[in-house]
Amino acid sequence: MTHVAYIEKTHAYYRRKGFGEVYRYAHHTEGPFQPLAKPLAESRLMLISSAGFALIPEDGPAPQPFRGINVGEKDQVEVFPIPSDTPAARIRYVTGAHNRAESPMDDPDAFFPVTRLAELRAAGRVGALAREFLRIRPCYSQRKTRELDAPEVLRRCRAEGVDVALLAPI
Repeated sequence: MTHVAYIEKTHAYYRRKGFGEVYRYAHHTEGPFQPLAKPLAESRLMLISSAGFALIPEDGPAPQPFRGINVGEKDQVEVFPIPSDTPAARIRYVTGAHNRAESPMDDPDAFFPVTRLAELRAAGRVGALAREFLRIRPCYSQRKTRELDAPEVLRRCRAEGVDVALLAPI
């Protein structure tokens, strides 16, 4: 496997699109990460993805869009629960907000690895899976992410008794 120079590729991509200013990534000197309090095989895991996907209903072919929760005139919390037992066959990537030449998104487990996590759980490598996983709508507003979406993710993780969050960004 080779290293992908993501930040450099992203800057070049947006320069080609005509954006003059380089995106200022969030930078924090401290993070909320900490060592596991118990082995992964005894931990409850929640998957969190920023991939733009929708679920195909069990009784129809059209993907169903997710709706945000209005919290103000313009702001919405855009954290969406997905049952953790949702089969990959019901997941469809529906947005083109990334370079598909590098990642075609044909395999839902590439951006929302429900099949792999179920296998790890069945093999005893993960103690339990949260009842619901989360999809977060990507947002380039660091303020919105910090003030609205992140607190909702934390609230849901605590409500589920999660020990480990697996982040699957896109």
